[in-house]
Amino acid sequence: MSSERQTSHTKFESPEGQLVSRLMGLETEYATLIANRPDLATADLPASANIYSMICEAIRRDQPTVRGYYDADQMFLASGGAVTFESHPTLHAIPGGLVEIATPEVSSPDELLACQRSIDQLVTEAATKVDSPLDLRILKNSTDALGHVYGCQENYEAIVATGVWLILYRICVTVLWITQIFSLIFTLPILAVTASLVFAIRLRHQQFARAVRKSADSIEQGNGEQSVGQLFETLPGWIKTTLTKLLRLINWPTIVLLRLVAKQVAFRKQRRFLAPLLVSRVALCGSGDLDHDGRFRLSAKAMAIDVVSDMGSYDGERPIFVFGHWIGQFCAKSFLSWTSTISMFKKRQRLQIGLSDSNLSDLAEYVKVGQVSLILDMIESGQTKPLLRLPRVVRSLHEITRDWNLVRRVRTSRGDMNAIEIQRHYLKAAKKFVAGVAIERRGEAELVITRWQELLDVVTAFRRDAKNMTPSLGRVDWLSKRWMIDQLGPGAQWIAKKKADLRYHELSPEGYYQKLAASNPALVLIDPQRIEQRRRVPPSNSPAVKRGWLIREFGDGDSTVAAEWEYGILGEGRHRKRIDFK
Repeated sequence: MSSERQTSHTKFESPEGQLVSRLMGLETEYATLIANRPDLATADLPASANIYSMICEAIRRDQPTVRGYYDADQMFLASGGAVTFESHPTLHAIPGGLVEIATPEVSSPDELLACQRSIDQLVTEAATKVDSPLDLRILKNSTDALGHVYGCQENYEAIVATGVWLILYRICVTVLWITQIFSLIFTLPILAVTASLVFAIRLRHQQFARAVRKSADSIEQGNGEQSVGQLFETLPGWIKTTLTKLLRLINWPTIVLLRLVAKQVAFRKQRRFLAPLLVSRVALCGSGDLDHDGRFRLSAKAMAIDVVSDMGSYDGERPIFVFGHWIGQFCAKSFLSWTSTISMFKKRQRLQIGLSDSNLSDLAEYVKVGQVSLILDMIESGQTKPLLRLPRVVRSLHEITRDWNLVRRVRTSRGDMNAIEIQRHYLKAAKKFVAGVAIERRGEAELVITRWQELLDVVTAFRRDAKNMTPSLGRVDWLSKRWMIDQLGPGAQWIAKKKADLRYHELSPEGYYQKLAASNPALVLIDPQRIEQRRRVPPSNSPAVKRGWLIREFGDGDSTVAAEWEYGILGEGRHRKRIDFK
């Protein structure tokens, strides 16, 4: 009998440590809008790179920060998190832009919610303090009025493989590293040509700047020195295209092998048994969306998903399980750090989930990460028999997401079920699993069960009576938004409905969800004082404690400091010192 299908009377393998205590984190992409200048044409709006710079500067005034070691545009925070410019270099000059902020790594859903709310608060206040006459607002959502999809990603430490599959995984990692040696050899000439061109452009810009200063000393240079990415964009189009295509061609074998690992080797059990949970979860944790045809869906992010596992946006794909962070790992970090190379051979790796909405509801945000962490405990303990499988994952996801009445059924390994039935099935299995674990080792699992049940109950109440939306207001994002849109009346124009859609996500006192939460303090699950504390320092049991200490001690000093998630670099040259955080 397979180890995955134990009989009901067989004692299961006890999980190591407490339940729901694995390392986890969230990465959230925040969009921006200008509230006080509706008359501005698109061409007059600030470039995305400028907006990002203004927000980063406002954050620097709030707390010590240091730059990223590999990405100079990245900024690590004293709270242990990091701010990243989530935009391709070709989009830096266009209006808009996304600011991605990641929480520090924590080991409980409750701490993760506190850290996430501190980041929401941080970026909201930063937008009000930017050095600009424009009224900059932050949107925590998953799509804009033009249909661009972004949002949130979840990260969990999980067992990448066991037994023969772990051996195969490690063989693949070895082959990937060897492949990258050859890729690097072929890449060096292209990088040399690119560097020469960029250096020539930088030199020309510096000569021009000196000439300007000599002829007009009173003129202040507002743009400053351009980054390498901005200078690269000044190259002729055909040169940029040729260089980019050559680099992609050289790294093509790496991408093919990475995709093989992502689809066939890594996290096989997790992907198989989490898929039904994640697909049905949009009924509880979806943020809702009104499309251009006036149709309301449970989640814009879910509708954009087109594959189960893949790199994520490398060729425009949007997977449920994302492995794009491995590209940077193998194409850069593994050659500059032996620690990064060795870490890829470990049994526990980062499982990234792209099917995740940006939630404003505390209850939905908590349940979203809590239920995944708990089901991962079940999977790693061998308790997969009560869990489901989906034969057509992406198709099932789209069918459920289109149906905000929650009646659509999809095929599962145990017959046709709707989203509520799938969630109820997983919750029942999780309750039985937790009951079989010693009380002192349950950790936060019972709170996860309680809140999961609460969220499921309010959605079920709506399913039974579509007029019964009151219990869900402020708890279920998509239902709260649907209710607000309905208040506009049946004759409301699409533009008015879409405004309500977007304003629901605005992180300001004028934001529709913020008004709803202000009227009902019971919706807030984290004490404001704790949120303020997490804004300054990470939890005491987090690997981010050392990172936060390094930034607070040296971030505002004279020493050169740079950080990565796993280590920091203090000083330069012979005085350079590496400080490991784990």
